[in-house]
Amino acid sequence: MNKREFLKLAGSTAAAAAVPGSLGAAFAQANPASISMMTWGGLWGDGMAQNVDTAFTAATGVGVTQDRGSSPVERVTKLKIGLDNQIYDLVQLHDGVVPLAEAQGVLEELDPESENLGYLADIPDRFRRKGWVAMIYSALGIIYNPDLVKTPPKSYADLWSEDYRGAIVLPEISHSIGTYIIPIGALAAGKDIKDTEAGFEKLREMVDLDPIWAKDTDTIMSSLINGDAAVGLLYKSQTYTVLERGGKVEWVFPEEGAISYLSGTGIAKNTKNKALAEKYVNLTIDPSLQGWVAKTFNYAGTHPDTLATLPVELQERVQFSDAEVARIIDLDQEFMSAQRGDWTDRWNRIVAGG
Repeated sequence: MNKREFLKLAGSTAAAAAVPGSLGAAFAQANPASISMMTWGGLWGDGMAQNVDTAFTAATGVGVTQDRGSSPVERVTKLKIGLDNQIYDLVQLHDGVVPLAEAQGVLEELDPESENLGYLADIPDRFRRKGWVAMIYSALGIIYNPDLVKTPPKSYADLWSEDYRGAIVLPEISHSIGTYIIPIGALAAGKDIKDTEAGFEKLREMVDLDPIWAKDTDTIMSSLINGDAAVGLLYKSQTYTVLERGGKVEWVFPEEGAISYLSGTGIAKNTKNKALAEKYVNLTIDPSLQGWVAKTFNYAGTHPDTLATLPVELQERVQFSDAEVARIIDLDQEFMSAQRGDWTDRWNRIVAGG
């Protein structure tokens, strides 16, 4: 290319850049080959890839790269480190970690007026925050083996029975719901759910009963399947997983109320692909797509229209009665997030016998 040809091309490109919808605008708005999302691995990551990622790529022509190697708290740290040059576009978190992400300033605010987030306004307020929206929910209650338990538990308080010595399985403090044993202890003591001292006193009593501490949910389920545990804490949704794996269990909605569990998606602060990230988030709450979490995990979708898309059998698995919904407890996750460090230290000392 000679100098005259080069100057001609340069001039035409500069002119095009000034015209909306022109070649220059197209260059500026060119889509990346893929966007990046931090999420969980295993069946969850595979399910997201097969159902949501595939739909996103079909709609946009853009792929999705999953980062499955980090815990939810580590994901927040990665987003914080990358604020000046963000390499991630999306992050999936359970509700207990969202306040930490907000405090660290690592989530973009979701705009219900955005043309890319058409389903956001339909999601009930209890399922969304400024920078995050849940795609699934269930409730934490009591699970037990009727062959090993003489008197079925009815309340969280029943878990402290001498009958369950050495046979109750509970999440370790590092588990995503590990801190929940403190408010559950407070409820079991008949105290306010934020009564930390009552919760830790009940933890001390529980340690004396020699429970099985599980590092992850698979360990909780395995303990129930193989008979090491007779009773434990588990989501209603995962009761069916235990049954499908050969366990014999029943699930109880505690008299004090079951505790909600939510998991969803946020957009990374300073993402370079905000519009695409919005489109992806919108697919996670699309009622025509949310049904896969019921089929795979027995979780309910958060869009009100999702339930009607499911066969009757799955509807019965994932839904709660109106009376139960009124008694589902939404923990104050901001309060608990602020206590996480102190609670972790105290939990470790108590469980270690200190």
